[in-house]
Amino acid sequence: MIFVKFFVFSILISVLVTSSDPYFGSQLFTGEGPREASEDVRERLWMSTDAFRPFLNDKDDRISKEFKISPFFYPTVHFWFLIYTQFESTSVVIHDKTNLSIIYKVLDFSALAAKGLPKNTLYVLQQKISREKLESLRRDLGVLSNDPFSLTPESKKVYQMLRAAGVSAPIARAARIKFFTDLRDNVRTQTGQKNFIRDGLVRSLPYQRFLNKHFEARNLPRELLAIPFLESSFNPKAQSKVNALGIWQFMPLISSYYVPKGSRNFDYRQNVGVASVAAGFLLSENFQILKSWDLAVTAYNSGTRHLLKTKRELGRRVTLEDVIVHSDSRHFGFASKNFFSEFLALAHTLAYQDELFDSLHASDRADVEDDLKFFISKCDLKLERELPSKLLDDVYFHNHHTGLMNSKIPKGFILTAKQNLPTRSFREVPANLLVRKRPKDWQASLGHQSCSTR
Repeated sequence: MIFVKFFVFSILISVLVTSSDPYFGSQLFTGEGPREASEDVRERLWMSTDAFRPFLNDKDDRISKEFKISPFFYPTVHFWFLIYTQFESTSVVIHDKTNLSIIYKVLDFSALAAKGLPKNTLYVLQQKISREKLESLRRDLGVLSNDPFSLTPESKKVYQMLRAAGVSAPIARAARIKFFTDLRDNVRTQTGQKNFIRDGLVRSLPYQRFLNKHFEARNLPRELLAIPFLESSFNPKAQSKVNALGIWQFMPLISSYYVPKGSRNFDYRQNVGVASVAAGFLLSENFQILKSWDLAVTAYNSGTRHLLKTKRELGRRVTLEDVIVHSDSRHFGFASKNFFSEFLALAHTLAYQDELFDSLHASDRADVEDDLKFFISKCDLKLERELPSKLLDDVYFHNHHTGLMNSKIPKGFILTAKQNLPTRSFREVPANLLVRKRPKDWQASLGHQSCSTR
């Protein structure tokens, strides 16, 4: 009898304790969180959804088997798919950088953007407000780490966000303190990319025929053409803080192995055709070294050294999943760990672009479906003197890599065009040479050529 009374008393105590604990309080399960509006930013919770699973599961079988999404990568691919297809650059997502299923909230700056501010001013304000919201969330997580029984309104919201992501806090107090401390240190912001990808799709239209044809000739999966969208949103003029350049974001050292040396007036990394041929060689070599596309694609971002080192350490056939699990953040950080997931998200985005983007428009160029051709100048010449206006327009449009249009280009200079350039001054690069030789070796392979500028 005494035992029964003690058992009932214990249950009552447990109920009282757990009812005061925010991790067990029934009042927390309220569905979608409240939206908060201010003059410049609207703040809302983002509840997880399976609405995009058909695309990520490749419902129409448009993706090669090498790039199907495994359960290990699905949560991170899903996150990046949202970034590329659902959130414009006027949205900033606050999330956990380790578990990308945890999206705390989405900051909507469309009202701020509607004020018509200069782009730089808008960017600075958006970044400033985002940092303030980020620090506020960190403080809330800090409160929970210091007081796991906090019942403040903000702590309830945080718990709702975690439940929406399918994450449960540990029951033991010490473990929960560490849990929330780790979450506080892992908070990160990510700006939406949907409008950038949409613009990139339009920019890529004049090159799609050539890119698909060339990658097929090299026996390269067409999905690899998602990389320039990941790297630059297919922007030939894109330049990073570390001087990566062009749609493929080649670094100077890497590009020196594949394309002719540039100058202060021109850089072949900005030529879509030349850089794409070079990228084909690099990706093929990565695959030959690493023997799988998940590692070869990742090596495009991180290089092959660390991946090969991990393969040797594990002493067996290694997948990217093995590398991510066994690598520390010092050698294989956030960008490297997420590169393949971003790539997969974009590969599926491109495969289903017509269903995901309702405002795509066709290129206004009449030659958009024509193939891209490569030419090498036989001598020094001035383009405006050598080419009629129709050809000049073609050359100007497809050659972002040069500032020499109004002055002489040197002998051996590579140009791309949809139309044929005069044979007296230019030699066309044969299609089979594009597959066999790197662009830096084209001139030597074609031999000496004389020309007449008369």
